[in-house]
Amino acid sequence: MKNKTYMIVAALLLAGAANGYCGGKKIICVMDLEDKSNQHGDWQNIGTGVGEMMVTALSETKKYTLIERAKLEAVIAEQKLGASGAVTAQTAAKIGRLLGAQYIITGAVTEFGIKDSKIGIGGLEKVLPFGGGAKISKTKARVVIDVRAIDTTSGQIAAAAKGEGEKSSAEFSGNLSIAPSFDFGKEGFDETILGKAARKAIDTVAIELGKKFDEDGGVSVKIIKVTGKQIYINSGGGNGEKEGRVYGIYRMGEEMTDPDTGESLGSEEEKIGTAKVVKVSPKFSIAETKVSDVKKTDILKEVK
Repeated sequence: MKNKTYMIVAALLLAGAANGYCGGKKIICVMDLEDKSNQHGDWQNIGTGVGEMMVTALSETKKYTLIERAKLEAVIAEQKLGASGAVTAQTAAKIGRLLGAQYIITGAVTEFGIKDSKIGIGGLEKVLPFGGGAKISKTKARVVIDVRAIDTTSGQIAAAAKGEGEKSSAEFSGNLSIAPSFDFGKEGFDETILGKAARKAIDTVAIELGKKFDEDGGVSVKIIKVTGKQIYINSGGGNGEKEGRVYGIYRMGEEMTDPDTGESLGSEEEKIGTAKVVKVSPKFSIAETKVSDVKKTDILKEVK
């Protein structure tokens, strides 16, 4: 099974390099978000749907390379891991490294529903479940998401963002149970007030994360192929790579967790050697090392 995993990962990374994943754009992977809203009636797979909408929002900026969902699912299945933001930062970082991503985005949907401002006692709002054929006045849809971008090299949270979206309607007629028939991101969903609220929340998060990604100007250097003691990296002349540059090679140790809380305490990095760039191509370079067992999941850091 382990060999099968690395065969899949190698194929994904090489395919990514061949398709220009290393052309100066940051590589980002979005996991399914955890659904903590408990407000959405018959809607299913909220975390998956919002995660897919996040992929679309980031992709439309044309500034990043997004890992395809199918590739993410293949690695998660092989690693027997959950796909939601409920995973630890260290586990998410591991998934990101296997996919060759610089950042992996996780998080949760904390609110997702429609409220009726006219129903209730003492002026209190009441969450209106999807279903029933009542005609109501003044509905409000609200979506809130909390996300964090994890640097896959360090396993640390590089950025966090919260997006809130609200949309109201003076009048909403019809059977609300039809709403779940609309797919996330499709025209039917986008035309609902819930869809508009979700888009607003996601766009807010995309802008906030984008600011952080733009501040971090450097391209993350990843190993894309190992042949003997030659290492192929995703940094080429187009990224400012130069012959003679030296990188330290680090390997992440076992993840440590707090025995009382289960909280991830991170992992220690062990330096196993160095690699020197000997050939630079436009989109990738080759470095040589004396280390005999370099892995694609090892971490490279420039030696200053």
